[in-house]
Amino acid sequence: MFKKLLPTGLKETLKDKIKAGLFLVPERNLNIANRVAKDGIDNYINFDYETFKTKSLGYIETMKIEGYEYRFAKSVTKSTLYASIYACMIKGLFGELKNLSLDEKKAWANYLDAFQSEADGYFRDPNLNGDEFETDGAWGDGWGKNHLAGHIIIAYGRLGHRPKHSFKFLEPYYNEDYLNKWLAEFDFSDRVWPQSNYIMNLVTLLQYSRDYMNNEKAQKPITRILNWLRESQRRDTGMWHTYDLKTYHNVADAIRGAYHFYPLFFYENEVLPFGDKIVDVILKSQNSWGGFEDEGKAAGACEDIDALDPLLRFALCTGHKTKDVNFAVKKAMIWYLASLNKSGGFEFMVETPNEYGKHPVTTSKINEANMFATWFRTLGMAYICDYLEVDNDFDIGTFPGYEISLNVK
Repeated sequence: MFKKLLPTGLKETLKDKIKAGLFLVPERNLNIANRVAKDGIDNYINFDYETFKTKSLGYIETMKIEGYEYRFAKSVTKSTLYASIYACMIKGLFGELKNLSLDEKKAWANYLDAFQSEADGYFRDPNLNGDEFETDGAWGDGWGKNHLAGHIIIAYGRLGHRPKHSFKFLEPYYNEDYLNKWLAEFDFSDRVWPQSNYIMNLVTLLQYSRDYMNNEKAQKPITRILNWLRESQRRDTGMWHTYDLKTYHNVADAIRGAYHFYPLFFYENEVLPFGDKIVDVILKSQNSWGGFEDEGKAAGACEDIDALDPLLRFALCTGHKTKDVNFAVKKAMIWYLASLNKSGGFEFMVETPNEYGKHPVTTSKINEANMFATWFRTLGMAYICDYLEVDNDFDIGTFPGYEISLNVK
Protein backbone atom coordinates (compact mmCIF):
# COMPACT_ATOMS: atom_id res chain seq x y z
CA MET A 1 0.00 0.00 0.00
CA PHE A 2 1.21 3.48 -0.84
CA LYS A 3 -0.61 5.16 2.08
CA LYS A 4 2.30 4.53 4.39
CA LEU A 5 4.34 7.07 2.42
CA LEU A 6 1.93 9.88 3.22
CA PRO A 7 3.71 11.81 5.98
CA THR A 8 1.73 12.44 9.13
CA GLY A 9 -0.30 15.60 8.78
CA LEU A 10 0.62 16.28 5.14
CA LYS A 11 -2.89 15.76 3.79
CA GLU A 12 -4.44 17.91 6.51
CA THR A 13 -1.77 20.60 6.22
CA LEU A 14 -2.18 20.90 2.46
CA LYS A 15 -5.96 21.00 2.65
CA ASP A 16 -5.93 23.61 5.43
CA LYS A 17 -3.60 25.87 3.44
CA ILE A 18 -5.68 25.46 0.32
CA LYS A 19 -9.01 26.09 2.07
CA ALA A 20 -7.64 29.16 3.89
CA GLY A 21 -7.15 30.96 0.60
CA LEU A 22 -10.10 29.70 -1.42
CA PHE A 23 -12.02 32.99 -1.27
CA LEU A 24 -8.95 35.15 -1.84
CA VAL A 25 -7.88 33.86 -5.25
CA PRO A 26 -9.24 34.00 -8.80
CA GLU A 27 -11.25 31.09 -10.22
CA ARG A 28 -8.20 29.61 -11.97
CA ASN A 29 -6.35 29.26 -8.68
CA LEU A 30 -9.44 27.81 -7.05
CA ASN A 31 -9.53 25.13 -9.74
CA ILE A 32 -5.84 24.41 -9.23
CA ALA A 33 -6.27 24.17 -5.47
CA ASN A 34 -9.17 21.76 -5.91
CA ARG A 35 -7.12 19.56 -8.21
CA VAL A 36 -4.32 19.37 -5.67
CA ALA A 37 -6.66 18.71 -2.76
CA LYS A 38 -8.65 16.07 -4.60
CA ASP A 39 -6.88 14.56 -7.61
CA GLY A 40 -3.33 15.10 -6.41
CA ILE A 41 -3.76 13.63 -2.95
CA ASP A 42 -6.10 10.83 -4.05
CA ASN A 43 -3.77 9.80 -6.87
CA TYR A 44 -0.85 9.93 -4.46
CA ILE A 45 -2.47 7.75 -1.82
CA ASN A 46 -3.69 5.23 -4.38
CA PHE A 47 -0.65 5.30 -6.66
CA ASP A 48 0.05 2.00 -8.37
CA TYR A 49 2.85 1.77 -10.90
CA GLU A 50 1.20 -0.77 -13.20
CA THR A 51 -2.03 1.23 -13.37
CA PHE A 52 -0.07 4.42 -14.03
CA LYS A 53 1.93 2.70 -16.77
CA THR A 54 -1.14 1.25 -18.48
CA LYS A 55 -2.93 4.60 -18.58
CA SER A 56 0.17 6.42 -19.79
CA LEU A 57 0.82 3.98 -22.60
CA GLY A 58 -2.87 4.12 -23.51
CA TYR A 59 -2.56 7.88 -23.88
CA ILE A 60 0.48 7.48 -26.13
CA GLU A 61 -1.51 5.20 -28.42
CA THR A 62 -4.24 7.83 -28.80
CA MET A 63 -1.58 10.24 -30.04
CA LYS A 64 -0.37 7.82 -32.71
CA ILE A 65 -1.34 8.61 -36.29
CA GLU A 66 0.35 5.75 -38.10
CA GLY A 67 3.72 4.01 -38.11
CA TYR A 68 6.02 6.17 -36.04
CA GLU A 69 4.04 9.36 -36.57
CA TYR A 70 2.57 10.96 -33.48
CA ARG A 71 0.76 14.21 -32.83
CA PHE A 72 1.61 16.56 -30.00
CA ALA A 73 -1.87 16.78 -28.47
CA LYS A 74 -5.40 15.55 -29.15
CA SER A 75 -6.43 18.92 -30.61
CA VAL A 76 -3.56 18.82 -33.14
CA THR A 77 -4.13 17.00 -36.43
CA LYS A 78 -0.61 16.97 -37.90
CA SER A 79 2.25 14.75 -36.77
CA THR A 80 5.50 16.24 -35.50
CA LEU A 81 8.98 14.84 -35.04
CA TYR A 82 9.01 16.13 -31.47
CA ALA A 83 6.01 13.92 -30.64
CA SER A 84 7.61 10.81 -32.16
CA ILE A 85 10.73 11.44 -30.08
CA TYR A 86 8.68 11.80 -26.90
CA ALA A 87 6.71 8.65 -27.65
CA CYS A 88 9.98 6.76 -28.02
CA MET A 89 11.41 8.15 -24.79
CA ILE A 90 8.24 7.47 -22.79
CA LYS A 91 8.06 3.90 -24.04
CA GLY A 92 11.73 3.56 -23.13
CA LEU A 93 11.09 4.72 -19.57
CA PHE A 94 8.38 2.09 -19.20
CA GLY A 95 10.63 -0.62 -20.64
CA GLU A 96 8.33 -1.09 -23.64
CA LEU A 97 11.06 -0.76 -26.27
CA LYS A 98 12.50 -4.04 -25.02
CA ASN A 99 9.45 -5.70 -26.54
CA LEU A 100 10.29 -4.39 -30.01
CA SER A 101 12.21 -6.56 -32.44
CA LEU A 102 15.54 -5.38 -33.85
CA ASP A 103 13.78 -4.70 -37.16
CA GLU A 104 11.14 -2.57 -35.43
CA LYS A 105 13.78 -0.53 -33.62
CA LYS A 106 15.67 -0.07 -36.86
CA ALA A 107 12.48 1.05 -38.60
CA TRP A 108 11.87 3.73 -35.96
CA ALA A 109 15.50 4.89 -36.25
CA ASN A 110 15.10 5.02 -40.04
CA TYR A 111 12.04 7.21 -39.54
CA LEU A 112 14.12 9.62 -37.45
CA ASP A 113 16.94 9.49 -40.01
CA ALA A 114 14.59 10.68 -42.73
CA PHE A 115 14.44 14.10 -41.07
CA GLN A 116 18.20 14.62 -40.84
CA SER A 117 20.03 16.94 -43.21
CA GLU A 118 23.31 15.59 -44.53
CA ALA A 119 24.53 19.16 -45.09
CA ASP A 120 24.70 20.14 -41.42
CA GLY A 121 23.36 17.20 -39.38
CA TYR A 122 20.28 18.97 -38.01
CA PHE A 123 16.83 17.33 -38.00
CA ARG A 124 14.07 19.25 -39.76
CA ASP A 125 10.38 18.40 -39.82
CA PRO A 126 8.40 20.20 -42.57
CA ASN A 127 5.57 20.62 -40.08
CA LEU A 128 7.91 22.58 -37.79
CA ASN A 129 9.79 24.62 -40.38
CA GLY A 130 9.95 28.36 -39.81
CA ASP A 131 12.18 31.17 -38.67
CA GLU A 132 11.78 30.36 -34.97
CA PHE A 133 12.83 26.75 -35.50
CA GLU A 134 15.96 27.84 -37.37
CA THR A 135 16.90 30.99 -35.45
CA ASP A 136 19.14 30.48 -32.44
CA GLY A 137 17.75 32.25 -29.42
CA ALA A 138 14.23 32.85 -30.66
CA TRP A 139 13.04 30.86 -27.67
CA GLY A 140 16.20 30.83 -25.58
CA ASP A 141 17.20 27.69 -27.48
CA GLY A 142 14.46 25.89 -25.55
CA TRP A 143 12.72 24.90 -28.78
CA GLY A 144 14.04 24.53 -32.29
CA LYS A 145 16.80 22.77 -34.16
CA ASN A 146 19.40 22.62 -31.36
CA HIS A 147 16.85 21.71 -28.72
CA LEU A 148 15.25 18.98 -30.84
CA ALA A 149 18.67 17.50 -31.61
CA GLY A 150 19.38 17.35 -27.86
CA HIS A 151 16.21 15.29 -27.39
CA ILE A 152 16.49 13.01 -30.39
CA ILE A 153 19.82 11.60 -29.24
CA ILE A 154 18.04 9.95 -26.29
CA ALA A 155 15.57 8.32 -28.70
CA TYR A 156 18.47 7.01 -30.78
CA GLY A 157 20.12 5.73 -27.61
CA ARG A 158 16.95 3.92 -26.63
CA LEU A 159 16.67 2.33 -30.07
CA GLY A 160 20.28 1.20 -30.11
CA HIS A 161 21.11 3.18 -33.25
CA ARG A 162 22.86 6.40 -34.12
CA PRO A 163 21.99 9.11 -36.65
CA LYS A 164 22.75 8.50 -40.29
CA HIS A 165 24.87 11.64 -40.67
CA SER A 166 27.47 13.32 -38.46
CA PHE A 167 26.74 16.53 -36.56
CA LYS A 168 28.55 18.97 -38.84
CA PHE A 169 26.93 21.87 -37.00
CA LEU A 170 29.35 21.18 -34.13
CA GLU A 171 32.47 21.86 -36.20
CA PRO A 172 32.87 25.59 -35.36
CA TYR A 173 33.19 24.69 -31.67
CA TYR A 174 36.30 22.61 -32.30
CA ASN A 175 38.09 25.90 -32.97
CA GLU A 176 39.40 27.25 -29.66
CA ASP A 177 39.15 30.91 -30.64
CA TYR A 178 35.56 30.51 -31.82
CA LEU A 179 34.61 28.64 -28.65
CA ASN A 180 36.19 31.24 -26.36
CA LYS A 181 34.42 34.04 -28.19
CA TRP A 182 31.13 32.14 -27.88
CA LEU A 183 31.56 31.63 -24.13
CA ALA A 184 32.42 35.30 -23.64
CA GLU A 185 28.96 36.24 -24.92
CA PHE A 186 27.21 34.80 -21.87
CA ASP A 187 26.31 37.17 -19.07
CA PHE A 188 24.91 35.67 -15.89
CA SER A 189 23.79 38.97 -14.44
CA ASP A 190 20.28 38.34 -15.76
CA ARG A 191 18.15 35.61 -17.40
CA VAL A 192 20.45 32.67 -16.73
CA TRP A 193 17.68 30.17 -17.49
CA PRO A 194 17.26 30.89 -21.23
CA GLN A 195 21.01 31.33 -21.73
CA SER A 196 21.75 27.99 -20.13
CA ASN A 197 19.74 26.17 -22.79
CA TYR A 198 22.37 27.10 -25.38
CA ILE A 199 25.15 25.55 -23.31
CA MET A 200 23.28 22.39 -22.37
CA ASN A 201 22.22 21.74 -25.95
CA LEU A 202 25.78 22.13 -27.21
CA VAL A 203 27.55 20.08 -24.55
CA THR A 204 25.09 17.19 -24.57
CA LEU A 205 25.42 16.95 -28.35
CA LEU A 206 29.21 17.03 -28.02
CA GLN A 207 29.04 14.28 -25.38
CA TYR A 208 26.80 12.19 -27.61
CA SER A 209 29.05 12.77 -30.62
CA ARG A 210 32.07 11.69 -28.57
CA ASP A 211 30.51 8.59 -26.97
CA TYR A 212 28.10 7.33 -29.64
CA MET A 213 29.64 8.60 -32.88
CA ASN A 214 33.32 8.06 -32.03
CA ASN A 215 34.15 11.73 -32.50
CA GLU A 216 37.39 12.34 -30.58
CA LYS A 217 37.42 16.04 -31.53
CA ALA A 218 34.44 16.63 -29.23
CA GLN A 219 36.46 16.09 -26.05
CA LYS A 220 38.41 19.35 -26.23
CA PRO A 221 35.39 21.70 -26.29
CA ILE A 222 33.68 19.57 -23.62
CA THR A 223 36.68 19.99 -21.34
CA ARG A 224 36.90 23.73 -22.03
CA ILE A 225 33.22 24.39 -21.31
CA LEU A 226 33.11 22.27 -18.15
CA ASN A 227 36.24 24.00 -16.81
CA TRP A 228 34.61 27.36 -17.53
CA LEU A 229 31.52 26.31 -15.60
CA ARG A 230 33.55 25.01 -12.66
CA GLU A 231 35.37 28.32 -12.41
CA SER A 232 32.16 30.36 -12.39
CA GLN A 233 30.07 28.22 -10.00
CA ARG A 234 29.17 30.21 -6.88
CA ARG A 235 30.28 28.89 -3.52
CA ASP A 236 27.31 30.32 -1.60
CA THR A 237 24.55 28.76 -3.76
CA GLY A 238 26.31 26.22 -5.98
CA MET A 239 24.70 27.93 -9.00
CA TRP A 240 25.63 30.40 -11.73
CA HIS A 241 24.49 33.99 -11.31
CA THR A 242 25.94 37.36 -10.39
CA TYR A 243 22.74 38.79 -8.91
CA ASP A 244 21.55 38.33 -5.32
CA LEU A 245 18.75 35.87 -4.61
CA LYS A 246 16.50 38.45 -2.98
CA THR A 247 13.39 37.88 -5.09
CA TYR A 248 11.62 34.70 -6.13
CA HIS A 249 12.25 35.62 -9.75
CA ASN A 250 16.00 35.53 -9.18
CA VAL A 251 15.85 32.33 -7.11
CA ALA A 252 13.85 30.59 -9.82
CA ASP A 253 16.08 31.86 -12.62
CA ALA A 254 19.20 30.63 -10.83
CA ILE A 255 17.75 27.16 -10.16
CA ARG A 256 16.37 26.70 -13.66
CA GLY A 257 19.61 27.84 -15.23
CA ALA A 258 21.72 25.59 -13.03
CA TYR A 259 19.56 22.59 -13.92
CA HIS A 260 20.90 22.77 -17.46
CA PHE A 261 24.48 22.59 -16.20
CA TYR A 262 24.38 19.89 -13.51
CA PRO A 263 23.61 16.97 -15.89
CA LEU A 264 26.68 17.83 -17.96
CA PHE A 265 28.78 16.90 -14.93
CA PHE A 266 26.68 14.00 -13.68
CA TYR A 267 26.94 12.37 -17.10
CA GLU A 268 30.74 12.62 -16.73
CA ASN A 269 30.41 10.95 -13.30
CA GLU A 270 31.49 14.14 -11.57
CA VAL A 271 29.67 15.50 -8.54
CA LEU A 272 30.02 19.25 -8.19
CA PRO A 273 30.76 20.84 -4.80
CA PHE A 274 28.44 22.92 -2.62
CA GLY A 275 25.66 20.33 -2.77
CA ASP A 276 24.29 21.34 0.62
CA LYS A 277 23.90 24.93 -0.57
CA ILE A 278 22.10 23.73 -3.68
CA VAL A 279 19.65 21.70 -1.58
CA ASP A 280 19.00 24.70 0.68
CA VAL A 281 18.16 27.03 -2.19
CA ILE A 282 15.86 24.55 -3.94
CA LEU A 283 13.95 23.61 -0.78
CA LYS A 284 13.01 27.27 -0.30
CA SER A 285 11.62 27.49 -3.83
CA GLN A 286 8.71 25.05 -3.40
CA ASN A 287 5.20 26.41 -2.88
CA SER A 288 2.40 24.95 -0.74
CA TRP A 289 0.87 23.16 -3.73
CA GLY A 290 4.09 21.19 -4.13
CA GLY A 291 5.24 22.81 -7.37
CA PHE A 292 8.47 24.72 -7.74
CA GLU A 293 7.05 28.16 -8.42
CA ASP A 294 6.16 31.27 -6.44
CA GLU A 295 3.30 30.92 -3.97
CA GLY A 296 -0.08 30.93 -5.67
CA LYS A 297 1.38 30.15 -9.09
CA ALA A 298 1.18 26.88 -11.00
CA ALA A 299 4.52 25.37 -11.98
CA GLY A 300 5.07 23.92 -15.42
CA ALA A 301 6.76 20.65 -16.26
CA CYS A 302 10.07 22.45 -16.91
CA GLU A 303 10.01 24.45 -13.70
CA ASP A 304 9.28 21.34 -11.65
CA ILE A 305 11.98 19.04 -13.00
CA ASP A 306 14.48 21.90 -13.08
CA ALA A 307 14.28 21.95 -9.28
CA LEU A 308 13.41 18.34 -8.57
CA ASP A 309 16.24 16.71 -10.52
CA PRO A 310 19.12 18.51 -8.75
CA LEU A 311 17.34 18.35 -5.39
CA LEU A 312 17.24 14.55 -5.55
CA ARG A 313 20.78 14.15 -6.87
CA PHE A 314 22.47 16.47 -4.41
CA ALA A 315 20.39 15.18 -1.51
CA LEU A 316 21.61 11.68 -2.33
CA CYS A 317 25.21 12.89 -2.66
CA THR A 318 25.30 14.92 0.53
CA GLY A 319 22.67 13.43 2.85
CA HIS A 320 21.83 17.06 3.66
CA LYS A 321 18.41 17.73 5.26
CA THR A 322 17.11 14.30 4.32
CA LYS A 323 13.87 14.67 6.27
CA ASP A 324 13.07 18.02 4.65
CA VAL A 325 13.92 16.70 1.22
CA ASN A 326 11.73 13.62 1.66
CA PHE A 327 8.80 15.82 2.69
CA ALA A 328 9.38 18.13 -0.30
CA VAL A 329 9.55 15.20 -2.73
CA LYS A 330 6.27 13.77 -1.44
CA LYS A 331 4.62 17.16 -1.87
CA ALA A 332 6.07 17.32 -5.37
CA MET A 333 4.60 13.91 -6.19
CA ILE A 334 1.16 15.14 -5.13
CA TRP A 335 1.58 18.15 -7.42
CA TYR A 336 2.75 15.95 -10.29
CA LEU A 337 -0.27 13.71 -9.90
CA ALA A 338 -2.56 16.75 -9.78
CA SER A 339 -1.15 17.54 -13.25
CA LEU A 340 -2.20 14.11 -14.52
CA ASN A 341 -4.97 14.44 -17.08
CA LYS A 342 -7.95 12.08 -17.22
CA SER A 343 -6.63 10.96 -20.62
CA GLY A 344 -3.61 9.34 -18.93
CA GLY A 345 -1.17 11.95 -20.20
CA PHE A 346 0.23 14.90 -18.28
CA GLU A 347 -0.61 18.57 -18.67
CA PHE A 348 2.32 20.94 -18.89
CA MET A 349 0.76 23.41 -16.45
CA VAL A 350 -2.66 22.83 -14.91
CA GLU A 351 -5.43 25.20 -15.95
CA THR A 352 -3.12 26.70 -18.60
CA PRO A 353 -2.67 26.16 -22.35
CA ASN A 354 0.84 25.26 -23.52
CA GLU A 355 2.24 26.99 -26.60
CA TYR A 356 5.44 24.99 -26.94
CA GLY A 357 7.73 26.99 -29.22
CA LYS A 358 4.70 29.14 -30.05
CA HIS A 359 4.02 26.76 -32.92
CA PRO A 360 0.50 25.45 -33.73
CA VAL A 361 1.56 21.79 -34.08
CA THR A 362 3.27 21.87 -30.67
CA THR A 363 0.45 23.55 -28.79
CA SER A 364 -2.12 22.13 -26.38
CA LYS A 365 -5.29 23.66 -24.99
CA ILE A 366 -6.24 24.36 -21.39
CA ASN A 367 -6.78 21.10 -19.44
CA GLU A 368 -5.27 19.11 -22.31
CA ALA A 369 -2.33 16.73 -21.99
CA ASN A 370 0.53 16.84 -24.47
CA MET A 371 3.45 14.63 -25.41
CA PHE A 372 6.21 16.93 -24.16
CA ALA A 373 4.62 17.29 -20.74
CA THR A 374 3.89 13.57 -20.57
CA TRP A 375 7.53 12.70 -21.25
CA PHE A 376 9.01 15.30 -18.89
CA ARG A 377 6.61 14.60 -16.03
CA THR A 378 6.91 10.83 -16.50
CA LEU A 379 10.67 11.24 -16.21
CA GLY A 380 10.12 13.24 -13.03
CA MET A 381 7.81 10.55 -11.68
CA ALA A 382 10.46 7.92 -12.42
CA TYR A 383 13.02 9.90 -10.40
CA ILE A 384 10.54 10.44 -7.57
CA CYS A 385 9.58 6.77 -7.38
CA ASP A 386 13.21 5.67 -7.34
CA TYR A 387 14.13 8.23 -4.68
CA LEU A 388 11.16 7.36 -2.43
CA GLU A 389 11.62 3.66 -3.15
CA VAL A 390 8.05 3.33 -4.36
CA ASP A 391 7.45 -0.02 -6.09
CA ASN A 392 8.09 0.55 -9.79
CA ASP A 393 9.66 -0.94 -12.87
CA PHE A 394 10.84 2.24 -14.57
CA ASP A 395 13.82 1.76 -16.84
CA ILE A 396 15.80 4.99 -16.42
CA GLY A 397 18.75 5.07 -18.77
CA THR A 398 21.88 7.19 -18.72
CA PHE A 399 22.24 9.39 -21.77
CA PRO A 400 23.79 12.82 -22.39
CA GLY A 401 21.36 15.47 -21.21
CA TYR A 402 18.03 14.95 -19.54
CA GLU A 403 17.89 11.30 -18.58
CA ILE A 404 20.53 10.05 -16.14
CA SER A 405 19.84 7.31 -13.61
CA LEU A 406 19.87 8.23 -9.92
CA ASN A 407 21.55 4.87 -9.20
CA VAL A 408 19.51 4.29 -6.06
CA LYS A 409 18.35 0.73 -6.85
